[in-house]
Amino acid sequence: MVQVALHLADGFPILSLTLITEPLRVANRELGRQRFEWRAVSDRGGICQSSSGIPLDTAALDGEVPDAAILLSSYKPERSSTAEALFWLRRLDRKGCLLGCVDTGALVFARAGLLGVRPAAAHPEAIAGFHRQFPDSLFVDRMFDFSPPRFSSAGGVATLDMTLALIAHFCSRRLAQRVAQILTYDPPVAGWVPQAIPQSVPQEVRDAVAIMQSNLSRGMRISQMAGALGVPVWKFNRLFNRYLHCSPTTYFMQLRLAKARDMLRNTTLAVGDIAAECGYDNMEAFSRAYRLQYGRPPSQDREL
Repeated sequence: MVQVALHLADGFPILSLTLITEPLRVANRELGRQRFEWRAVSDRGGICQSSSGIPLDTAALDGEVPDAAILLSSYKPERSSTAEALFWLRRLDRKGCLLGCVDTGALVFARAGLLGVRPAAAHPEAIAGFHRQFPDSLFVDRMFDFSPPRFSSAGGVATLDMTLALIAHFCSRRLAQRVAQILTYDPPVAGWVPQAIPQSVPQEVRDAVAIMQSNLSRGMRISQMAGALGVPVWKFNRLFNRYLHCSPTTYFMQLRLAKARDMLRNTTLAVGDIAAECGYDNMEAFSRAYRLQYGRPPSQDREL
């Protein structure tokens, strides 16, 4: 039995709650047994009111350690960052619990100090503000992320993708795909689980890529990344060359330029602003790197 604790705060999003519980219910039905069991909890128990005014009864936090815990914060996360909630999250983290959050719950995770190595997904419109509030925490510009012992959703329908990844983690990918089919949901990306970096690649490399993705707009030295992961720089370089076939510096640059290309094609920001957002404070250096990577200047991709 997989025990899932759903921590609710007043003002929690009812849509996110149903996008967690309904897929788990369908998974149980498909398996013909109660594989997943969930319960709603809050700091002190009692009624929690959703953002749409729907009340839900909750149990008080206790010493139980579930297999997974998911934080459903409110649109005012400072109200959810209570001493009780932060203590509960840190205790579960020490016990090895798989910890998830939705939308602004990432800010509560950051306050609890849980995003130092593993990231949390953040909506593109919110990620810059999240970074400003918690510059040492990892937020990735992604609709959902599954990087055990963390998993997260930027909110909305992406929470369903997150739950499907949870089902695949504890059961199988095939079951998760079947649940999506029953819910008449066609995931936006084939396979829906983000696997740009194969699971066969060592965790240190996947964690390093998460750090890079969270620092595309900020200067961060490779030695700092290696230090954050507790890996010697020589080993850090060797792991990247062995598994990703390039140096960490090259991989980081490619991520930055890929983000720049996406912004050029999908926003109206000035090229200089895009360069700065992707970590380049020198337009000449940005243009040169972009041309070497894509064979054309940034201005041409803006015109496509």
